[in-house]
Amino acid sequence: YMFHGGTNFAYWSGADFKDQYKPVTTSYDYDAPLSEAGDPTEKLFAIRTVISKFQPLPVGPMPPATPKYAYGSVALRKVSACPEVCAAPAWHCPAAPRLSLSLQYADLLDVLDVLCPSGPIQSRFPLTFEAIKQAHGFVVYRTQLPRDVLDPATLGAPPHSICDRGYVMLQQEYQGTLERDGQTTLHVTGRAGDTLDVLLENMGRISFGANVSDFKGLLGNLSLDSSPLSNWLIYPLAIDTAIQQGWPHTALLKSSSGGRAGPAFYTGTFETPGIAWDTFVKFPGWSKVRWCIARKGGESGAAQLSPISIFQGQLWINGFNLGRYWPCRGPQQTLFVPSSVLHVGHPNNITVLELEGAPPAPFLLFLDRPLFNKTLSCSTAATE
Repeated sequence: YMFHGGTNFAYWSGADFKDQYKPVTTSYDYDAPLSEAGDPTEKLFAIRTVISKFQPLPVGPMPPATPKYAYGSVALRKVSACPEVCAAPAWHCPAAPRLSLSLQYADLLDVLDVLCPSGPIQSRFPLTFEAIKQAHGFVVYRTQLPRDVLDPATLGAPPHSICDRGYVMLQQEYQGTLERDGQTTLHVTGRAGDTLDVLLENMGRISFGANVSDFKGLLGNLSLDSSPLSNWLIYPLAIDTAIQQGWPHTALLKSSSGGRAGPAFYTGTFETPGIAWDTFVKFPGWSKVRWCIARKGGESGAAQLSPISIFQGQLWINGFNLGRYWPCRGPQQTLFVPSSVLHVGHPNNITVLELEGAPPAPFLLFLDRPLFNKTLSCSTAATE
């Protein structure tokens, strides 16, 4: 299907629709004759052999594969390696431990002023991405509970109105995830006036077929026990712009010894050993699941036990958005890092937006080869 297995960097993965919405993986290397890194494969040589039986091949040698490098393990920590009183970047701070990577940490909801400098849009009811001219990425929808909810109440959305994935926080505490063609209800408790935030992720637009009119965001209103919620503040997030301008590496973030579950940024640095070659980054330990009772079509829908994958988000290196990682859903386990993204002689900045909560001791692993074709089956997930 593909002659060159390219990469869907940033938010350009797109999606298919085959009975249900299916976002495409970041890698577009479907066993292509030229690999994701542009390297010739055994399949390419086999194709050349067949063609050579019928017509002459181009004169000259086949271009070689580009060199790859396994930069190794890069530890991530939630505690900043630099004291709060120090204004220097952690890799210049004499008090910082000599780690392969130093980390600072910020919950997404704590930095909305950075990610949405123009401020929120006010609307009685939710607006789509298209209505607020947000082409891709993420939008935060914020409102308040209209009444005390002492007993668990159902926070729900109409069918097919979560486009495509919503991360729900109440008083900045992560409650769970709503998903297109998946779980559409959660049970919450709180007090009147408590802040309800939903971070909506556009996971890629349907690129062909009868469903290409693929609006994103909250397409219908959320309700609390069937009572519609209103008076929303809508924050279109310019995450890539902020990161390309140096945030958060140019800002001294507050240290965190723990950190809540839910969307958060993890940042760090690493240095190359005098060379910048293509590499592949893996997320070891970032592929677990939890189980929940899911109802499709609201409270009246059929209940079923469903695996919900934990750990997925976006990864930037030196301000370049490498795309979405989601190792539990698979099959892709690594992201391609082209050598042109890396620096030699000074630190490479890593920024991770983890949407559900990183593992207790997160780290990245840079390899000299890609890893594909691994999914976590339901039986495996149940065992774990």
